[in-house]
Amino acid sequence: MTKDLAAAAREAVLAHVRHWNNQDKESWLKILAEDVHYEDPPGTVAAVGRDVMSVQAWDKSFTADKVWTLEPVLVIACGREAQVYMRNHGSVAGRPAWVDSIELWRVNDEGLVDSVRAFWEPPAEIRSHLGLSTWEGATSLAEGS
Repeated sequence: MTKDLAAAAREAVLAHVRHWNNQDKESWLKILAEDVHYEDPPGTVAAVGRDVMSVQAWDKSFTADKVWTLEPVLVIACGREAQVYMRNHGSVAGRPAWVDSIELWRVNDEGLVDSVRAFWEPPAEIRSHLGLSTWEGATSLAEGS
């Protein structure tokens, strides 16, 4: 029986959201292929490998004063890929913030995530952290916060 890769891609995205929002790092790492390639956002240095993702994506997103939660607004899966419109909720410089992203997820034959490309508009406060000196998009910091 052939694996339904579109269903696997959709489930990988939903499992990512579930494990991320529950802060279940161990389960989150299990959905990633050993050689996963993660561009967040493209144009920055890609994280390659599950061990790197553990630090780059997870540990840097959950600190004593920073927690980001995910809201998948739309998931469209075809073949082994899923396009996702994701709303990321959190805080930047002590102010509530959200970042809307368009993400391209791909799974391998085993249904593990082997590639993620997350396109988003970084709020000004984190652009330098990402090595981005300029940005054409608008910030998404909550007004009046």
